[in-house]
Amino acid sequence: MKNNNNLLEVPNINSKDAKLKKLIYDVNDSLFSQDNYSKEHLEYLCVCSGGTTSSCAKNGFSTLDLRKNHSKINLDRESNLVTIGGGVIMGDLVNYLQKHNRSFPIGLSKLPGAGYILTGGVSPLSRAYGLAIDNIESIKGFLGNGTFISLKKNQINLEEQLIWEAIKGAAPFFSIITEIELKTIQSNPIKVVEGFVNLKELSEIIKLSEEFPENMSLQWIYAQKIYLYIFVELKSNLEDKRTEEYLMLLDKFPSLEKHFHENFNEINFFPKGLNLYELNSNNHSEVISLLGEDLKNDIPIFIECLNEIMDNKPNNSCYVASQQLGCKTKKLNHGSSFFVHRKSTWKPWIYASWKKDDLQEKEFALEWMYKSWSKLKRFYPNIHLAQLHNHLNFHEEEITLAFGNRMNELKTLKNIFDPQGILPPL
Repeated sequence: MKNNNNLLEVPNINSKDAKLKKLIYDVNDSLFSQDNYSKEHLEYLCVCSGGTTSSCAKNGFSTLDLRKNHSKINLDRESNLVTIGGGVIMGDLVNYLQKHNRSFPIGLSKLPGAGYILTGGVSPLSRAYGLAIDNIESIKGFLGNGTFISLKKNQINLEEQLIWEAIKGAAPFFSIITEIELKTIQSNPIKVVEGFVNLKELSEIIKLSEEFPENMSLQWIYAQKIYLYIFVELKSNLEDKRTEEYLMLLDKFPSLEKHFHENFNEINFFPKGLNLYELNSNNHSEVISLLGEDLKNDIPIFIECLNEIMDNKPNNSCYVASQQLGCKTKKLNHGSSFFVHRKSTWKPWIYASWKKDDLQEKEFALEWMYKSWSKLKRFYPNIHLAQLHNHLNFHEEEITLAFGNRMNELKTLKNIFDPQGILPPL
């Protein structure tokens, strides 16, 4: 336990700057004592698995940091299942697996912890292998009332079924997961087609991408300029005919370059020149992630809307980006998780940033984020709850759009298994 003056060393600057009530490393009975949390002051326990979210630490709140005592990784070479602690960083996971020529569908950043997996987990590999939650084989941890749970995919009884489904997408609201067993995948070579494009080119490539085979996916970011990645997994030395046809169609875009990588782990998404992932210790930020289906004939209107949003951004640290889902994510485990928007093709996110001591700029940035979200709802009506925003005024709307027709079930689980409100609120 650290004293009040010490800060939590995490990638998210908001959380890093928080003045903690206390820092906890052990999950034990005292953790779940209602005396530790005050409903009068809306206090609950923050949980840190990787530390990339603004909700892993708050002023005057306690944080459970899983990274110290729950960071083991072990691969079973017979089954190729990997067991990880709840505090394992995704970069450490893929580094470990690469030694055994295996991989896992992590996201664009290697910094998140197991929270990335438990809230869904969208990867450039997801179209071929599903979301991260689709690859969960078993979990261990504690419910908010202190009850230990150990669930295995093929050994779930009727009483456990709803808990198992909710853990895949909504775990942070009613449980603390300390161990996860995951399927791994063969590590294959990757071809990346990348570069800066203009709005017209982005429009053409989005249209093209909605017909991509499952081993191809599009990621783009619109900051001061537009940069995109087309990700291609090569399952043999020669691309299949359909993949080759799409790669040839991309040759018409002169600014795009093709790069070959021995494996997924070699890729660092988004160039340093964009100044996005070089963490700026002077800035605080928030991000909201949306979900929607194919744009199809709405692509021109979407591009127009996107350009309008970027023309109105309050500073150069704000941006809009997007990842592509589809194929396997639309087919796998339908109805058996709390990631309910299985028809989604796109996961865009809006990133708002401001100088951390400038309250006026913060207000402008968050207002821009909310207005941008309102404009994009016609294309992306749903939410991917990769971050918790119960400290922001649109939290209730966001939660409802994230869990849809399973919201009442989640409320029931919360009432039963976290009756004292020890974990983040709905």
